[in-house]
Amino acid sequence: MRFLTAIMLLLFCCSSVQLASQTPLKQKRKPQTKQGYKVGDTASDFNLKNVDGSFHSLSEIKNAKGYILVFSSNTCPFSVLYEDRLIKLHKDLAPLGYPVVAINANDPTMEAGDSFEQMQTRAQEKGFPFLYLKDQDQKVFPRYGATKTPEVFLLDKNLVLQYTGAIDDNAHAPEDVKEQYVRKAVAALEKGEAPDPSFVKAIGCGIKSKNKLAGGPAPQGRGGRRGPPDPKDLLARMDKDKDQKVSAAEAEGPLKRDFERVDANKDGFLTLEELSALKNRRRQ
Repeated sequence: MRFLTAIMLLLFCCSSVQLASQTPLKQKRKPQTKQGYKVGDTASDFNLKNVDGSFHSLSEIKNAKGYILVFSSNTCPFSVLYEDRLIKLHKDLAPLGYPVVAINANDPTMEAGDSFEQMQTRAQEKGFPFLYLKDQDQKVFPRYGATKTPEVFLLDKNLVLQYTGAIDDNAHAPEDVKEQYVRKAVAALEKGEAPDPSFVKAIGCGIKSKNKLAGGPAPQGRGGRRGPPDPKDLLARMDKDKDQKVSAAEAEGPLKRDFERVDANKDGFLTLEELSALKNRRRQ
């Protein structure tokens, strides 16, 4: 009897091992840490001021089959690089029912170049054919979970989020773009399909929000308790093309405003030495 029991136990163990080897392990899903709406969520509408002084909501846009909502800014180099592409997106896709709607959520007390008046100037200079709205109270961008500029939220006509993230796969060189994420997502919706991918991480500048960067650490300097910003940190954060210097297009915040004064040799670039000299002047 004991011998028979041992044989049965051995057979059970062997079959269990074989079954386990043939059954694929389920991958654990990484927890989503991004705040705000996820793909499949229904977004809330808003009523924001456009650069022409009128107020607009998504529901007021006639004949829309969806909305290419983009959080952008005047001052972020990445947003500037995408301005012409957003204009073309709107001209190409608005007739199909997918207009671009841009929102500037930056706090103008942190970034003067993103004030409503500067938005009006920029919109006129570039001839924006789309709405350029101001999230003056900074209540809209946290609901959506926007942290970067530019960052896209593609909504369908029922305000269901279908795609979020980057516009395409090459910020610096539009001629080298290989993946048109937003255009591909709109094409999928036109076919009645779900966009794939539905999320691509946005690359850009953090949204400036009441003494902190959305999705990033509080900025250092400007007389705060932590003192002036470290020149090496400034260089690492703003040197987008990794050439060990900061151009006028790459400069952010007060540094952008004071660029000509800080640029001691007037060559159009700020070196580590010039940034260090700025820090020393602020300490005096």
